[in-house]
Amino acid sequence: MNVDTNILPIINLENISQILLANIPQDDLLGQLIILKGQFILVEREGKESKYKFLSPEAVEKAFTSKTAASGWLSSNTIWWGKNPEGEAIIQFYSPQKYQIQIMGQETEVMTVPMPAFLFAGCGSRYYLWAVKGRVFKPDAQLYKPPLANVWEDSSICFGGNSLSMCSAATISQVWDLFWKSPFNKDLSQGKSKTHPDNICNQLIKLHESKAKSYPSSDLVPVHSWKVTTPEDIINHLFS
Repeated sequence: MNVDTNILPIINLENISQILLANIPQDDLLGQLIILKGQFILVEREGKESKYKFLSPEAVEKAFTSKTAASGWLSSNTIWWGKNPEGEAIIQFYSPQKYQIQIMGQETEVMTVPMPAFLFAGCGSRYYLWAVKGRVFKPDAQLYKPPLANVWEDSSICFGGNSLSMCSAATISQVWDLFWKSPFNKDLSQGKSKTHPDNICNQLIKLHESKAKSYPSSDLVPVHSWKVTTPEDIINHLFS
């Protein structure tokens, strides 16, 4: 019979804990923490007397956290920062402005095109883009599909073969620059415009040639997702 000597023996933590507690000198037992629903009770010994103190979950968390969590310096465009099991999650807001873009297959190498306001978000290695109306960020604003190709139906960005950094306060601005510097093709160009539903690239070419000053907000197509239709939904459903 073959015996696998690499298998560690099963440790009974309950028995070990009972043995340790039974052998702790009473003078070394300084207190106990009693866990209730939404509340903690700290029992401390001072000499022969015991003192009781109610603690909130936040106070207990702070006491057991040895390191301070910090985001690092945030850019002026960042409106929300968080952390979940996938890593850092960040949402940025960019007001309406003109961008220089390149569409593969077009004679004009670089076009200058006005764009609506954008919400750009990242979490882990995934990045998303939505359009919003207006110039000021509102947490309850309606989200719209970005009038650009290379963005999936769920608003996640297709970066092709580009290598992306994990989202962080230090890297998200670099990913934003990479998005605009990379040439667009005509993939995922459908359903992004009311006037040009078959190909958003035709709308962008028209805006460039007419030297339009702003993107027509009436042309934006609302996001159809039943979960994520506002910035609040991004936090509650996408990054929770």
